[in-house]
Amino acid sequence: MTYSFTLSKPLQDYSTALREWSAAECRPYARQADIDKRRPDNWKTILDTAPVPLGRADRELPDPLPTFEEGYWVSHLAFYESINYGDIWVHPTLGNGGIGHLVVQAMGTPAQIEKWYDDAFVKQRGDTGFALTEPGFGSDTSKVATTATRDGDSWVLNGTKMYCTGGAFADYVVVFATIDKTQGAKGINAFVVPKGTPGFVVAKENEDKLGIRSWTTSELVFENCAVPLDHRLGWSAEGGDAEVGNGQGGALSALAWNRPNMSALAIGLAQASLDTVTPILKGQQAGFTPQRWASVERDLEAMNAALDRGRRLNYLAQSTVDAGNPSRSLSAAAKGYLPETVERVIRRCMELLGPEGASKELLLEKWYRDCKIMDIFEGSGQVQRIVVGRSLLGRLAG
Repeated sequence: MTYSFTLSKPLQDYSTALREWSAAECRPYARQADIDKRRPDNWKTILDTAPVPLGRADRELPDPLPTFEEGYWVSHLAFYESINYGDIWVHPTLGNGGIGHLVVQAMGTPAQIEKWYDDAFVKQRGDTGFALTEPGFGSDTSKVATTATRDGDSWVLNGTKMYCTGGAFADYVVVFATIDKTQGAKGINAFVVPKGTPGFVVAKENEDKLGIRSWTTSELVFENCAVPLDHRLGWSAEGGDAEVGNGQGGALSALAWNRPNMSALAIGLAQASLDTVTPILKGQQAGFTPQRWASVERDLEAMNAALDRGRRLNYLAQSTVDAGNPSRSLSAAAKGYLPETVERVIRRCMELLGPEGASKELLLEKWYRDCKIMDIFEGSGQVQRIVVGRSLLGRLAG
């Protein structure tokens, strides 16, 4: 079965303008952002040169992204790929980021959604954090060790989280903690912890890491951090302590619809790598034998084709979300296929250039470091392939 998807001309034009701007105006700052481990000091000036809306949250007046006939989620695929074509540092500077609000939307009561999604995120254009990962586990979310203990009218949180994107400055962080370790994954619940809550400590604003060094990923510590009962997502005064939803399931559902966006981000890096390498190789063509040059051309063609397959898979997954019939298995397939493919594409681009490919004169080695995390965070590729296998063969698969 093949699937084709053609973007409308308005979205194509927007994507082209965004991509060209990102490469021309943002990419020159990529190396320094990686070295400094933060966005450029003049980031606002850079963003002001954009010829199209970026959805910035730093402006007093709203700066929404345009709407297109393809729908919200499909349109965002084109946005993610195009803006990250310049470099990975650009997107987080726009603000209104994080994914904590997606958990609120997936798990919250109507009152919680109104307060922390509609008001705090949509109206006030705030940033939200997603605190799940801990030092003691990676992909196995059932091993959450952070605890939440009820004390009268409060939940008291204790534990440590790491790699929380934007956690140091988010308006609130959704923290996953267990209320009963004997229940395993079923004991995990999600709690909204606003910035400045006593006991909420930013232990490290930006952790040292292999790639995406300009992204703020924080280590957070919760020391007897008390939040009101209604900060437990899904809890209401009417429902009391009744079982109102599984925190692990909420985490996974919140991530599911964002996974193709991460794949689109990775495509932007891979396409930038291919577009960097291709003219260099063509300039060296005279030094290749005809057979060797034919092999290089086959490699370039195959890599572009692999990215195109990934785009179509992304569009297929997100078109189901826009149509109101989301497919978790398609989302998992996109996340399971693309980041790993992108890593191979960028690595092959480096290999084709030889020593120059690993030189810091080019950005290939940086983009290779950046893309590795795309296969890990928001659900590793291995886990996504298990999800796809189970959808095809049944729950016992994997």
